[in-house]
Amino acid sequence: MQNSRYEAINTYLNKGTIEAYLADAKEKQLPFCIAKFGFEVDLEDGFFFKNLIFFMQTHLEFLPIIHHGNDTFLILFRNVKLHDAKKRLKNLEHIIKIEFKREIKSIGLTLFDPQESYKTLFERLEKYYVLSKLSRRKKIFFGTADFDLYETINPNLLLGAIFKRENKITLNNLYNGIPIQEEAVVAKFEEGVIQLKVASPKISFYINESFTFLQHDKIPHILKAKIIKVDPIKSLLVLNHIELLEHSALDRLDIRIAPTKTIHATLSHQKIKCCDGIISNLSESSLVLHVKINDIEKIVQKGWSEHAFEIAFQLPTTKGFLTPISAKVTIFNIVNESIVLSLQPNVFMKSKLRHYIALQQNTLLLQLKQELKHLI
Repeated sequence: MQNSRYEAINTYLNKGTIEAYLADAKEKQLPFCIAKFGFEVDLEDGFFFKNLIFFMQTHLEFLPIIHHGNDTFLILFRNVKLHDAKKRLKNLEHIIKIEFKREIKSIGLTLFDPQESYKTLFERLEKYYVLSKLSRRKKIFFGTADFDLYETINPNLLLGAIFKRENKITLNNLYNGIPIQEEAVVAKFEEGVIQLKVASPKISFYINESFTFLQHDKIPHILKAKIIKVDPIKSLLVLNHIELLEHSALDRLDIRIAPTKTIHATLSHQKIKCCDGIISNLSESSLVLHVKINDIEKIVQKGWSEHAFEIAFQLPTTKGFLTPISAKVTIFNIVNESIVLSLQPNVFMKSKLRHYIALQQNTLLLQLKQELKHLI
């Protein structure tokens, strides 16, 4: 009897909380996303679950996490766009696997539409959660009221309807790892060809580009499109071959730069040297280490890909000195002769990395300004 009373109170409390968030998003015209995830709670080890929630709350910057019945939970993303919510969840999923050696196996995510009801929002969220639960790939399933990738519908018709309803879109490009964004307007979309009206001073920049990334608030995926024509006089950018990407360079949480000077690094496992390599890309939370193919084979053969490592390298400074850096790392991916590593630096090391990346970024921005001056 006591349990059923508790569950009833919890149900009304959750619904009242969520409806308040929906009303706030509607009134203030703010994006609101909601995620549902599954996690099997072992009450005999309640402190483990408490520590997990403590970590999740701090990592998510105190976004509400509420119990939704049995071993399912909700995360409320107030004033967070769908792309950003997905990035946060992917990052959270990865870090929990590393730090707690446990997996969040099923995640559904959706964006609230001001025209819909509480009921339709949760029906869609439940659909994505179930799809994730049934998937063997353990990925996040997500979508919006307008865009459902899992329905059999002509994507051109769908994109056309969305662009007609809301014609603002964000153009994204990368300059040596630095993300560059600008707003554009969809002037025309027909049979897979899209015309964008771009700010006049920047239109010439796209002459030397072969493709661009697009983001739209009503479309959950990043779009990649081929640039087929640049018209500086009319400030028009014409694109085709639109692809919907599950993953893209825009999913990175931090700015990634390519070092201007060679940085050698040593990868160790339990204080035993594994290999040496050269850092080809670096951010505050990850790096790409280029190594010999023999070193890749050794790591795979010994089954070390799931293990924690230590990395040590030295960052050059503007005064000609070298700053030693060391941190725990885990292997995120292996591509040919490159290892993508997730960095877990302490506060001091992170500040050193941030300072170095900021200096490199400033240099690249000056180069970009010079290029734009030349193009305009």
